[in-house]
Amino acid sequence: MRSSSKSQRTELKTEWSFWGREQQLPPPGDWRTWLFMGGRGAGKTRAGAEWVAARAREGSSGRIALVGPTFHDVREVMIEGQSGLRALGRDRPRYEASRRRVLWPNGAQAFALSAEDPESLRGPQFDTAWCDELCFWAHSEETLATLEHGLRLGERPRMMVTTTPRPIRALKRLIAAPDTLITCSSTWENAHNVAQDFIAALNQRWGGTAQHRQELLGELIEDLDGALWSAR
Repeated sequence: MRSSSKSQRTELKTEWSFWGREQQLPPPGDWRTWLFMGGRGAGKTRAGAEWVAARAREGSSGRIALVGPTFHDVREVMIEGQSGLRALGRDRPRYEASRRRVLWPNGAQAFALSAEDPESLRGPQFDTAWCDELCFWAHSEETLATLEHGLRLGERPRMMVTTTPRPIRALKRLIAAPDTLITCSSTWENAHNVAQDFIAALNQRWGGTAQHRQELLGELIEDLDGALWSAR
């Protein structure tokens, strides 16, 4: 009995559906793109990593694209970071640096790709894609369009985009797409997972400004007078 109870407690520690906030959990519905806009430190990376890991673990995905601003960002944030794929507590994958590939025990694999080189996405096919910090990509429109063309494997190919918003054309196009589902989260909603002086510093730097709404509240600011999209 004690062994069973201990096993259940251990399993609960890694059960993201229990620990994740509502905004961090995959939304219901027949969406193709899940757009998670959030302030800095809002838990976007953890949400993306957990979603990808669940897709790989459950067999929903066999070929996954991991796209970040640079290869360095993909490896150090999305894969090896404190909230990245290899930091999760269940079925930890291994990373093959020479092939820029992440492998799970069941054979699912994810490939590191850089938005600095949109041409590198021509040819490969995927059933799942995680795009991190889209608004900081050097070639956001071209890279996103090329990736979408390659997202054609499986019965229900899906893409998750995690980003602090900026008023760029690629993000606006995603927001306007009928098959995009949007969730938003502010820095404050994840305050218990980040250092208090981090939040204080951000608040001191941007308090009362449009940047405060964008960088901490996760709102898409079209200009200094208003927001195109609000988390409220």
